[in-house]
Amino acid sequence: MSQPPYPQSRCPQPTGRGPSVPPVPPAPSPFGGPYATSPRGEYPPEANPQVPYGDGPRKSFVATWLLSLLLGTFGADRFYLGKTGSAVAKLLTAGGLGIWAIVDLVMTLTGNTRDIHGRPLEGYPETRKKAWIITAVVWLAGAITGTVLAIASIAVVSAAVEGFNVPAQAPLPSSQAATAPSPGTSTEANASVVTMSEGNTVRVSVLDSLYTAEIPGMSYLEPKNGGFLAVQVSWETVTGSSFATPSNFSVFDADGKEGGLIYLGQEVGGLQTEQVGAGDARQGVIAFDVKKGPVTVVVTNDYGDQASSFTVTPQ
Repeated sequence: MSQPPYPQSRCPQPTGRGPSVPPVPPAPSPFGGPYATSPRGEYPPEANPQVPYGDGPRKSFVATWLLSLLLGTFGADRFYLGKTGSAVAKLLTAGGLGIWAIVDLVMTLTGNTRDIHGRPLEGYPETRKKAWIITAVVWLAGAITGTVLAIASIAVVSAAVEGFNVPAQAPLPSSQAATAPSPGTSTEANASVVTMSEGNTVRVSVLDSLYTAEIPGMSYLEPKNGGFLAVQVSWETVTGSSFATPSNFSVFDADGKEGGLIYLGQEVGGLQTEQVGAGDARQGVIAFDVKKGPVTVVVTNDYGDQASSFTVTPQ
C-alpha cells in the first residue's frame, strides 16, 4: 500500500457542513446604536435630554412682584404661587404686621422666591432692574404722602383746638357777667385778694364764663348735669409765691350740688398747675360739669379752706 502524499495530520478534515463562509457584518442601525435593529433598541442619551421643571409652566415674576408690592399685606402673592396655607396666615395677620409682606417683597426682588413646586419665577433676569426702580419710587412716594398727611392732620387738630379759645369770646352782657366776689378783699370788679397761706396772697379774678354742651377735643366726655361751665380766671401772686392750679376752685349750683372739675390741657387754654412768683400772673380756663344757671365759684387756700367765692350766671 502506498503512503498518502501528505501526512494525515496535515490534511483538511471534512466537516460535513459545506464550504466555510465568512460572517456578514450587521447592517447599521437607523437609531444610532451598533446593535439596535428596531425601534425597541436603546436611544442614545442625547435623544431624551432632562428638561428641568418640565411638569408645567412657571409662575410669572412680574405678576408675583406686583401682587407682593400692592397686595402683599393680604397674601395675594402667596395665593398666586399656590402656597395657600401660608397665604391664609399672612392674610389673617395683615402681612405679619407688615414685616412679613416686606420680607416677601425683598425675596421676590432678589430672585429667591419659588412657587409651590420649588420652581423659579419666569422672567426674573429680564425685569428685575425695572422692578427695583419702580419699587423704590413707590416707597418714596408713600413716605412723602404719609408725611404730608401727618402734617395736615396736625394742622386740622390745631385749628380745632384754636376754636375752643374762651378768652377770644365776645364779652358777655352785663346781666351775665360775674358779680363782685366775696368775702375776700375786693380790689376791683369780679376780683379779690385772698390769703393762700402765711405770707402768700393772690389776686383772683373772673374774666369770663361760658356754658357749653361739649368741650372741643374732648367729645368723649358726656355731661352728667346737662353741660359744662367754662370760667376764665386770672391768678396773680401779690406777695410771696403761690401755685396756680385748677384744684383750688370748686363750683356749686343753685341747689348746692357740687359740680365735677375737669382738667383742661394747655392746647385748649386750660389753667396749668405751676408756681407763680410775686408780681407774676397766669390766666387760663377751668371747667366744671354742672347744671346751667347761677353758680357759685369757690376759691380754697393751701389748707383746703374757703378763701373767696364768686357768683356767675353763664349763658
